[in-house]
Amino acid sequence: MLDQRPRGEGACVPVHEPMHEPMSRRDYCWFRMDGASNLMVINSVLMFEGALDFDTLRATLAQRLPNYARFTQRVSVRRHGLLFKASWVHDPDFEIARHVAFDAAAAPISEAQLHALLSGQALQPLDKARPLWHMQVFKRAAGGFAIVFRLHHCITDGLGLVHVLKHLTDDSMHHDGQASMEWHPAHAKPQGQALLCKRVHRALFWARISAQLARLALLIPDPRSSLKRPLSAEKCLLQLPAMQLELVRGIAKSMQATVNDVWVAAVAGALRAYLQERGEPAAKRSLRAAVTFSLRNKGDAFLLGNHFGLVAVDLPSDKASALERLTLASARMKAIKASHQPHATMFFLSLSGYLPARLQTVLLKLFTAKGSVVLTNVEGPPQPRYLAGSLLQDAICWVPQAGTFGVGFALMSYAGQIQISMFADRSQVADPQRLMDLVGEAFVELEQQTRFSALDLLPRHLAAPSSLAGGDYLVGGVGRVGGLTPHRST
Repeated sequence: MLDQRPRGEGACVPVHEPMHEPMSRRDYCWFRMDGASNLMVINSVLMFEGALDFDTLRATLAQRLPNYARFTQRVSVRRHGLLFKASWVHDPDFEIARHVAFDAAAAPISEAQLHALLSGQALQPLDKARPLWHMQVFKRAAGGFAIVFRLHHCITDGLGLVHVLKHLTDDSMHHDGQASMEWHPAHAKPQGQALLCKRVHRALFWARISAQLARLALLIPDPRSSLKRPLSAEKCLLQLPAMQLELVRGIAKSMQATVNDVWVAAVAGALRAYLQERGEPAAKRSLRAAVTFSLRNKGDAFLLGNHFGLVAVDLPSDKASALERLTLASARMKAIKASHQPHATMFFLSLSGYLPARLQTVLLKLFTAKGSVVLTNVEGPPQPRYLAGSLLQDAICWVPQAGTFGVGFALMSYAGQIQISMFADRSQVADPQRLMDLVGEAFVELEQQTRFSALDLLPRHLAAPSSLAGGDYLVGGVGRVGGLTPHRST
């Protein structure tokens, strides 16, 4: 529990905090997953409207972030017999100024400069002697300000990060300094999971987990392509202009699919087109993706930590038809949801936390060799949020990669929009902007084909395709799909 009385800049004071709080083996696995060519750091950018009042902003962060103990704790690792034991330990020298940086004399930053900064920081590790997060605040050349938020994956997953974002922000511009009590981490109670009470049910559950792990171990690695090249030290972080969430939902609804199915199908189409343009034989094969699958009760997000599995999905990248790709993506995702594969991979991550670091690295490389890319889908706040009185315009995150993975795609929804981003290793993706543009084109193709497919079901006198030619599709009327025009919610 935290004493909510402010001190200094409105900072909350942790009371009765344990000196050593055990770190879960799963989170310890993520903590040790950093490599020379990949860091387990979630990179995100928050874009705000209005003038920057840095003192108010920092005071708000100082008052609210310590409500989560992880943001004032560092990781301590000690040998315990044959094993290493990790704990969360309060940092007695914690100061918000060390973690929230702002240069008042710096010139406003352009979008291109911001992306160059993110790419340059992609392999800069966080200081493990301190709490594993950092924010940089910048004035934007286009107006408003941006916060670059870097957070180590061992602290939390995507659902937990969204919970933190909601706690830091308000639902209106009327800022009074106090966080909402709804799901406040100091007062919320865990929802818990249903227990497997019967011995037979437990035995069946673990038998299925073992079967899924065996199946994953026997998977043949993905075909050779540029996406399987050795990793480099040069990364690129890109994003598409925001798209309307309702239009993507429309694509899904027309095919009795989900937004996530549309997402998987669009990435499959983009990868196919990219490899085709480069003349690679892998364009004719089905590539495999590691797709994140949350296993957390949403009411427990305030607990932070990692509670998700990775599922191996055969992307329909070998299919020429966008509608066929969506149909197959939907069928394959439904099959995975009904399986125990997400639980199996989460168990694998927990088990890896007990193994020596070198063995964990070897097993991780064997597992990631099975696929070519990482996909994640993060459900952000459905309504606009405000931080220190400023409107949050866009929220973008980039998924980190592990092992041999060098390409990761993320979809994040926020206030009626979706934001698509890509984290790419330049050794594996020679033209990352082209691949990013192809993802946008894949969404437009899906919207067009599902719209005209629905028109085929109407009586001929009701169908009016001519009124749709060159119309306002997924991201607005575009002459060149790579130059997507965002629709903003009002």
